[in-house]
Amino acid sequence: MNQLTVTIDLEDYTAGLTGKLDLNGFSGYGEGWFNLSEIENFCDSLEQVVNKVEGTTKLIAGQRNLDGSEYLERLGLRCSVIAKTGVFSIHISLSDYPYTGCRPEEIRKITGEIKADTRKVLNFVSQLRKLCIGKNTEAILVANG
Repeated sequence: MNQLTVTIDLEDYTAGLTGKLDLNGFSGYGEGWFNLSEIENFCDSLEQVVNKVEGTTKLIAGQRNLDGSEYLERLGLRCSVIAKTGVFSIHISLSDYPYTGCRPEEIRKITGEIKADTRKVLNFVSQLRKLCIGKNTEAILVANG
């Protein structure tokens, strides 16, 4: 099944999100740390994109070397409208950085797109909100059939 599964590690006002993407026989994961307010703002923005069927939104956690070079997107979610009938694209980028100072060739990455309808995206938003307050253990976005 083509889906994104997100889990959370809550720490005071921050959260570590771990995403696992299963897409057409490929799979991978990545994680990123966010302020809880960033996740809440993303949920609000994503809900607005879905309800208005226009616009884009994103939630991205990245990493740089100490000198500011080699930006690595660890967890990225970008949402846009595919069709005014209520079909949305969620482009997902996940990177697994095995240890500090590893060679770029050791970093495992997966990117892909999930196409989902209004109901599925709003359900994901609801699950993500519950995840942030400890009422869910995971949030799942399932692709259209």
